[in-house]
Amino acid sequence: MTAGISVPTTRPPRLFWRRAVAFVVDLAVFYSVLMVLALPLQASTGWNLGFYIGQSTTCAVTTDSPLIREVETGWPLPDGETRTNQICISYSIGMQQRFFISTVTKTADTTGSSRFVSIGIDQDGKAIPLDISGISTASNILLQLFFLALFVLATAKMTAAGRRTPGKAILFLRIVNAVGAVPSLTKCLTREFWKFLPSCLLGIAVTVHAAQNLPGLSTLSSGAFADVIHAARDMQEPDFSTLLAVGVVAWFLGALWWFGPFILWRGQTLYDRISGCFVVRSDATEDPSIPTHR
Repeated sequence: MTAGISVPTTRPPRLFWRRAVAFVVDLAVFYSVLMVLALPLQASTGWNLGFYIGQSTTCAVTTDSPLIREVETGWPLPDGETRTNQICISYSIGMQQRFFISTVTKTADTTGSSRFVSIGIDQDGKAIPLDISGISTASNILLQLFFLALFVLATAKMTAAGRRTPGKAILFLRIVNAVGAVPSLTKCLTREFWKFLPSCLLGIAVTVHAAQNLPGLSTLSSGAFADVIHAARDMQEPDFSTLLAVGVVAWFLGALWWFGPFILWRGQTLYDRISGCFVVRSDATEDPSIPTHR
């Protein structure tokens, strides 16, 4: 008869829900701080930094807009259709935008289907041409990447300094390397880079695809109001099959990237494994579940 030997597990806990909640908290805290810093800049310069806080919109029917004649000329109505012209003002903290919207409704259609054309206007009611250039699309992408880079740098520097992000502090988590020590800044930056790389690539692909293929936008030869009117008038029903296919593929790849590794490596995601890091409970000191070799 041989005595049983208790062998401690070498597989760290998954901590999946703790990590998920901590990530959401970190994003919320970062976004709140960024918003507090960016809103005064947005309000003082008029730059659109993408923050729409406390947004509300009011619309009123107009009969004297200088754009009415242009929309009636470019989009004459057949029998059975009516048009309503409105001036809308969208308010948010630090921003105010004005729009002219002309809505065409098929009165003979039992479903009450409608189409509309919309464009931004200045204080005199004149149309502000749409910027449909590749530079505009690129600048929107770069702005989002810039904010993401700030988040990555702040998180990495905080972790490499031996501190925890707000989310990990609240959920009692910390990031360590393979021997249970504080990871270097290089490892932390590597971890954050690989964490967001798939999402960034997908976001860029979707943004570029939308700019090139969305009904209306893809048929514009310029951003002038006349071209916007013609695009809205001739717009076909959108085909969402490509978008649906991209969504299914993105969900599958996301499951492999974010969730699959928890089954194989438990305490490590793919980006943890690439950077040689582990996420453990913050009260775990000299945790035997953390392997000391790869």
